[in-house]
Amino acid sequence: MIEQRIQQLRQQLQKANYAYYVLDNPIMEDAVYDQLYRELDTLEKENTHLITSDSPTQRVGDKPASQFVSLAHNIPLYSLENAFNLENLQAWQKRWQRYSEKENIESAEYVCELKIDGSALALTYENGLLIRGVTRGDGTTGEDITQNVRTIRSIPLKLNLENPPPIIEVRGEAFLPQMNLTALINKEKKTERLYLPILVTLPPEHYDS
Repeated sequence: MIEQRIQQLRQQLQKANYAYYVLDNPIMEDAVYDQLYRELDTLEKENTHLITSDSPTQRVGDKPASQFVSLAHNIPLYSLENAFNLENLQAWQKRWQRYSEKENIESAEYVCELKIDGSALALTYENGLLIRGVTRGDGTTGEDITQNVRTIRSIPLKLNLENPPPIIEVRGEAFLPQMNLTALINKEKKTERLYLPILVTLPPEHYDS
């Protein structure tokens, strides 16, 4: 019964976290969330053998690491290139074709999306559980910032899939919206803290000289 209740609480909290931090559409009052969280935390402390790495209680307790270990990417994580006209795009296409032939890549699909100027990350999930988060680095080797990644609430510790693949790597950009970053700078400008490197351009008036 206790194990079932713990699982139920985790599912409720994970669903609420996703709605709040990813969809920006809260489905639970803060007081209700806090009550469920405290219940889960208490049950886990009383039954430590039931604690799992994907539990919501294991995210808040993570302290960001200040020293990182270098890890090689399984597949190079290249930076984006600029294309200002059709000729630039066609030249990139030819380079990609040469690379795909060399690596025996039979087919590929293209996706168009807005470019977000943040910090590139490669997240590895094993059987649906987050096991590693690595920065782009030089494209072939990055820094293991798994402990820091776990503190980012919009990144799931467990994939919401019934049958997750044995292993999958998700790549994207970690960033702060300008409004959030401005508020952070105003609040913490005199405090030394370690944050995930974020490449965001702000007007000069937001910085101290």
